[in-house]
Amino acid sequence: MYKDPMDMFEEMDEMFARLFSRMDREFMDGNPDVYGYRIEFRNGTPVQGMTEAPLSPPRSTHEPVAEVHRIGDETKVITELPGATEEMIRLDVKGDTLVIDAGDAENHYHTTADLPPVETASMQKSLRNGVLEVTFRNLPDTEATHEPGKN
Repeated sequence: MYKDPMDMFEEMDEMFARLFSRMDREFMDGNPDVYGYRIEFRNGTPVQGMTEAPLSPPRSTHEPVAEVHRIGDETKVITELPGATEEMIRLDVKGDTLVIDAGDAENHYHTTADLPPVETASMQKSLRNGVLEVTFRNLPDTEATHEPGKN
């Protein structure tokens, strides 16, 4: 317990000062720690076993973050590519990773996205107002289609 109620506020001020000082240092170093959650929904319910995962922050304005959304029987990868045209975009699937490169001599974008099991031949892309959307058909879940006791 604090003898003087104002002591609590002084301690909070010191904590915030240390926090903001650390945030400024990390921002100026270009190495901020970024964490988030990847939540996958199937049939309108979250998949069990969500875990906290570090996200790769963009290292510059030319390395956008790609979002992966599994919706029904499709997976959509969405990322911002301001100023890019359809002709500038190159997509490549390497294993379970989608590699996105786009740009010209002045502006270049590069990012990757981890994919769930998808049919790579079903890949379709659309670019609207600087937002790239890449769509795949999902492969059937082996767990959901396999009945116990049957081969």
